[in-house]
Amino acid sequence: MDIHPLYTEEEIQNATKRVAREIEARFGAEEPVVALCLLNGAVWYAADLLRLLPCNFELQTLRISSYEGTDSTGKLKWHSALPECSGKNVLVIDDVLDTGLTMKEVCTALRAMGAKDVASTVAVTKSGRREHDCEADFCALHCDNLFLVGYGLDFNGKYRNLPYIGYIES
Repeated sequence: MDIHPLYTEEEIQNATKRVAREIEARFGAEEPVVALCLLNGAVWYAADLLRLLPCNFELQTLRISSYEGTDSTGKLKWHSALPECSGKNVLVIDDVLDTGLTMKEVCTALRAMGAKDVASTVAVTKSGRREHDCEADFCALHCDNLFLVGYGLDFNGKYRNLPYIGYIES
């Protein structure tokens, strides 16, 4: 399988630094913020992002999936429960915003639980496939409708560990 490079390590890190500044401007450095990392793909982005944010961000994780191979199933599979977020500020961190299903459902569930403020960030937002009315508040990178791998993004669990973001042709 050929992987075509799209974003270098340096481009990813520069974009992550920009997003960190934007997030800190919104939430500040005093009031606690739950940083909810969506597993498994967002681990790389969350780790880099959280190292750039103040210490008031508390890491929590949620394992959720909607893909099989290169296609969204259109249904979410919840592998773990949402952490208690009632009355708290929450930043949802994901690797990619594609159809919008995952981000919309997670943010809706957090608001229903009584979260004080819910914002979202993604390493990459893709154009052309949004099926749900959902946009991330903070986006590091943008791309067309490509199947991405690397920097946490995978194809059937493989290629997550690439230090750059590339795409494969299906």
